[in-house]
Amino acid sequence: MQIDRDQFIRQTVEEAAPLEKAYSLAEWEAAVSGTEQANRRTQEAQAAMLRFWSDPARYELAVGYDRESEDTDPVSARQIRLLRLGAAKAQQDEETIQALTQLEAQVRDRYYNFRGKVDGAELSNNELDMILANSHDPLEVKAAWEASKQIGLEAAELIRQLARVRNIPARSQGYRDHFERALALDEIDEKALVSLFSELESSSRRPYAALKAEIDRQRASLFGVRLEDLRPWHYGDPFFQYVPKTGGVDMDALFAGKDPTVLAKATYDGLGMEVRDILARSDLYPRPGKNQHAFCIDIDRQGDVRTLNNLVENLRWNNTLHHELGHAVYYMYIDAELPWLLRSPSHTLTTEGIAQLMGSLVEDREWLTLIADVPRAEASRVSQAAAEHRRAENLIFIRWCMVMAHFERALYADPEQDLDNLWWDLVERFQNVRRPEGHNAPDWAAKYHLALAPVYYHNYALGLLVTEQFEAHLRREAGGFVGRASAGDWLKERVFFPGAREVWTEHIASATGEPLNPRYFVEASTATPDPG
Repeated sequence: MQIDRDQFIRQTVEEAAPLEKAYSLAEWEAAVSGTEQANRRTQEAQAAMLRFWSDPARYELAVGYDRESEDTDPVSARQIRLLRLGAAKAQQDEETIQALTQLEAQVRDRYYNFRGKVDGAELSNNELDMILANSHDPLEVKAAWEASKQIGLEAAELIRQLARVRNIPARSQGYRDHFERALALDEIDEKALVSLFSELESSSRRPYAALKAEIDRQRASLFGVRLEDLRPWHYGDPFFQYVPKTGGVDMDALFAGKDPTVLAKATYDGLGMEVRDILARSDLYPRPGKNQHAFCIDIDRQGDVRTLNNLVENLRWNNTLHHELGHAVYYMYIDAELPWLLRSPSHTLTTEGIAQLMGSLVEDREWLTLIADVPRAEASRVSQAAAEHRRAENLIFIRWCMVMAHFERALYADPEQDLDNLWWDLVERFQNVRRPEGHNAPDWAAKYHLALAPVYYHNYALGLLVTEQFEAHLRREAGGFVGRASAGDWLKERVFFPGAREVWTEHIASATGEPLNPRYFVEASTATPDPG
């Protein structure tokens, strides 16, 4: 006899919640320790969760109840929709589950424990990043860049295998490939996304070209090379995701001697948001064996929220800490009375939008003076540089997101193709960065997300649009952001508190009064900066 809808929801949550918590705890332990045992526990916990959600009977029940959702109350209907989507994502047989979890465990071990080698010395990602960001020696930056790509040789075939395995259940469900399925089951229309990227590429092309030409001029002068001799290692980081130092204001110097956690607490205090308990549960500093990236995790949807960072006193890691705490406060201020299934952000892109908004504060005029305590004599110069830096960062990052999204779409369409050359075709097209001559290596596989956060990067791009739309609204409604409790109240009440009650498109419209609108990003990122 079929159970009723409410009983189905209740029983599913009773079984799913402890499985999700066990997986989150195992994933956290693997990230902070990098041990083989922790990685194995993560694989086992992930497999248990996938087996639960892959149950065909549960999926069929969810599909049936979802068809009847028009006749149910909105809260129940939304829970059923999320149950159906979650189960649909996991429809695969035991052989596929085993292959997927084993491959992810292997590649996780590679990334967590990898350290690039320069002249026989092992260097962490932070150490390689410091060389790329600060060295003026062409040979030194080239060696550091090449070391940052060494992991690609170890990970490339594993990522191809992951793409093959992920495509199996996607195609059995009638999707073209995993890319199409991942978007559809995440409530994103692929055609609309491709169209949006085309619009953003067109609107950013001219201002990006002007920005890149100026960066090229400055980087060529810095390294003493001709413009035509600039190559990927000259741009300050492994992938040209960020604005390189260009000889103006040294943004990193503004953070020297300042504890990133102290600055973050002051930021969130000013918004009326408490982050001390989150920081106390977090793992903040680098050490051997630890995941060298950063993330935020909600362990149990009951308040155990943590971040992993590898903090250094510079612009990037202050941005990153603020970013990860943006995810964290979103989780913390969701209505605790909501059903478990709705006790999460409305979508990945909305929490990315908040995280990117919070991360961008470290380049905000008010933040630099009020929180970072930039001397008054420097305030005008620094504020103007910071405004230009943020605009440049948006242009650089949105073009980088285009590389990632187009590459991943092609990866799942055909994992057997020449991905090495495809990668550089896209880098040259969207970033205007020349490939190294005679270089034939899987540089793309050095990007962690392709293996362990698949079909995710579009959320960063959409998140940038959300960031600018939220910020424009906050400036109208609260007169600004930094140190304004009213801005924090708006975020808590209009963005965080509703959780996943609504589909993301409706949630953004409810919060700001209009659907997601790329106009705010285009205006903020392509307008000529005010000289002040």
